[in-house]
Amino acid sequence: MSQLSNVLVAELDPISSVSEAYRSLRTAVRYKKVVPAGQGMVLMVASPKAQEGKTTTLANLAITYAQEGKSVVVLDCNLRQPALHEMFGAKNSKGLVHFLTKGLTAQEVITPTGIIGLDLIASGGQPQNPSELLGSANMDALMNQLRKRYEVILIDSPSTLDYTDACLLSEYSDGVMLVAKNGKTKREWAKQARTQLEQSGARMLGIVFNQ
Repeated sequence: MSQLSNVLVAELDPISSVSEAYRSLRTAVRYKKVVPAGQGMVLMVASPKAQEGKTTTLANLAITYAQEGKSVVVLDCNLRQPALHEMFGAKNSKGLVHFLTKGLTAQEVITPTGIIGLDLIASGGQPQNPSELLGSANMDALMNQLRKRYEVILIDSPSTLDYTDACLLSEYSDGVMLVAKNGKTKREWAKQARTQLEQSGARMLGIVFNQ
């Protein structure tokens, strides 16, 4: 396991104001009562477009859940531009794609991050048919397995307005938060992304303003 990315401030500088902001986000989700106590919770983090801080937000939020003593897994379902493995200093030689297409077990594609209580399922590559894979019966089977194994499952998705993947993934999620970047995300983008996700049946938890 190589060095963690310096954007994982919740782990590298847990007493900072930025880390406290991620803990506040964790608390806000708790008040939403996404699932009954004692059940595994699946949260998806989405964004209207790329480069709006979605993956950084997800990774730091995951760390705060692990610091709380929860069993957590982050799942890189952004098969277009996967980045979670880089943040956690992990290899991307096996992951979600291998479970969905190669017959690997969930245990075989789970990678420890080096942070107590936090595991990673990397993308495992960039397939030519990501939407078909993410909407498959194998994906549904994986999510059922993860719900039984972990208390918190966090899904990273591709940008909502560029691909249909996020709407597909919202079907597995108990709640969806939308990340918007100050000074970059246009108001109409955020509105359009929210509408698309709601039309797919997503339970929108709110918008996270980044930077």
